[in-house]
Amino acid sequence: MKDDNKTIRLDLPPVGVKILSKTESDLSDVDTFHGISYCNALFRATFGEEILLRPDSVNVCQWAPVVLGFKNPENDFEKSITEHLSPVTPGIYMAPLHLFRKGIKPDVVIIRTDLDNYRYIIDSLGWDNFIDHENYSLDLTALDTFKNRPPVGVSAWMIKNTNRLLHYLNRFGWWQWFIAYAFKSTLLTKFFDKFITRFMANMSMCRNSTVIPFQKGKANVSYFCTGGIAWGKNKPDNMTSGYPYGIYQKLAPLLDYPGKDVENTRFNELEKEKKKLRKIKGKKSSC
Repeated sequence: MKDDNKTIRLDLPPVGVKILSKTESDLSDVDTFHGISYCNALFRATFGEEILLRPDSVNVCQWAPVVLGFKNPENDFEKSITEHLSPVTPGIYMAPLHLFRKGIKPDVVIIRTDLDNYRYIIDSLGWDNFIDHENYSLDLTALDTFKNRPPVGVSAWMIKNTNRLLHYLNRFGWWQWFIAYAFKSTLLTKFFDKFITRFMANMSMCRNSTVIPFQKGKANVSYFCTGGIAWGKNKPDNMTSGYPYGIYQKLAPLLDYPGKDVENTRFNELEKEKKKLRKIKGKKSSC
């Protein structure tokens, strides 16, 4: 690991994710999420909620239930999804690290930040702490980008422009309604899946930043998929990443983020960021 005193400043607090092996009675007081997608649950956790996902939590995104092991694959589309948890996962608990339940250790920590910070994170941890990206395509990992092999051609254009367009459209209520309605269709999801798998990232937060680090025991960095922007409200110029907790602990001393210290002055920044990304319509809202 690189040895110097540079601080990596994050705009958003890291979010811890715990894959539950059984129904935890001591989590009965945590609100169960019911909403569009896993990345939308992560958005809410980022801004201060403890979240509990159960097999019936995700009601629109048709990727996440299979990826997270919340159901057995049933149709051709679901059976085509690789790198998923074994069904049936009883639940997933998530919260920002500064609010993570005492006595529970996260399996994976998710960080979202810019390319410059990722370059330093990779230099600091060393490549041996990251998955062997040579064996994965662009839809699963963006680590090739940091080996001076960024996307080119159609992929480069799609990642840049599609995600910026989605980020712009997020401000409109009609758009939120439309995508929530449209992606309840398995046919549309199957068609769209083939397109983004070929040219963009896919399942960036549920699979690439959660399942792959959990199963492989190594960190991963990914471009955002369209759901990560449209439903997760992430900035299109940032990327997402996941770290097994042991690897995250090596990185933690270098990080500065809202909530890291008890008397942290950066919560005002976080509140401004929340308002900038979207208006929160209430605790039970999924949009």
